Amino acid sequence: MDVREAIKNRRSIRKFKPDPIPEEKIRLLLEGARLAPSGTNTQPWRFIVVKDDDTKKKLQTAAHNQRHVKSAPVIIVCCADLKAFREFPERVDELIESGALPERTREVFIPYLKKGMSTVTKDALMIAVAANVAIAVEHIVLQAVEIGLGTCWVRWYEDEKVKEILDIPDHVEVMALLPVGVPDEDPAQRPRLELGQIVFSGKYGEKYF
Repeated sequence: MDVREAIKNRRSIRKFKPDPIPEEKIRLLLEGARLAPSGTNTQPWRFIVVKDDDTKKKLQTAAHNQRHVKSAPVIIVCCADLKAFREFPERVDELIESGALPERTREVFIPYLKKGMSTVTKDALMIAVAANVAIAVEHIVLQAVEIGLGTCWVRWYEDEKVKEILDIPDHVEVMALLPVGVPDEDPAQRPRLELGQIVFSGKYGEKYF
C-alpha cells in the first residue's frame, strides 16, 4: 500500500473487533510518530498507551461516554510537553551538528529564541504544540491504515479528568485520544469539498482550478 492509497482508505473507525493488537504493531505506530517533523525539531509529543479495561472505561466517561473509546483494544493518549520548548538550544545544536543548519544559527537564532521564550504566553505555546503533535498523530493514523488497523481522532473530552486519570503533570497537555484496533466496519468516504473550493492562485479567492 502506498501513501496515496493509505490516505484514500483512511476512515474514522468507531467499531472495533476485540482482537488484541500485537506489540510490534503498536511499536510501529509509535515509531511513525517519532519520525514526524516538528518546528526546530522540538518533538514535543508524548504518548501514553492504554490497554487496561478499567482505565479505558474511565477515559470513556471523561470523553462523554463515546463508546468507541472503550471498545478499542488500545487507546493512544496523545500529549504535548510544554517544557520541550525549553530545550530549543539543544535541538538547534543537534540540527547544526547534523548539517541541517549553518553554524551561525547558534549565534543568531538561539539568542532570538531565548528572548522570545521569556515573553511567550501559554496560549501561543499551545498553538505551536497542537500543530506539531497533530503531524505526529496523523503519522500514526496513516501507518495504522497500512497495517490493517483503524483509528479515530477524539477531541471531545474533559481535559482535567483525563489528566487526573492518567497522572499527567501540569506542564503536559492532552491533545487527543486515539482509539486503535482492527476495524469492524467499512464506512464510505465522507463528503469532501472540491479542490476548486479550497485552493487559490496567488491571492485568496483567485481560482486555481
